Amino acid sequence: MSVDSNGAENVLAETENFLIVEVNEEDENVYDIDFGIVTVHLTEDEYDEFVELVKQLKTS
Repeated sequence: MSVDSNGAENVLAETENFLIVEVNEEDENVYDIDFGIVTVHLTEDEYDEFVELVKQLKTS
């Protein structure tokens, strides 16, 4: 994982087909969820909501 001039990248989770990266930018953390051919960029609040959504799947 590379580090650019705007911030550091931290791999949070990785499988053969998926990747979740936390990017520390100047004023906030941003999360990139790589689904192979699609990458979704989320703010910290959006990422927290996404995690709660996935937790609901596990309890359904």
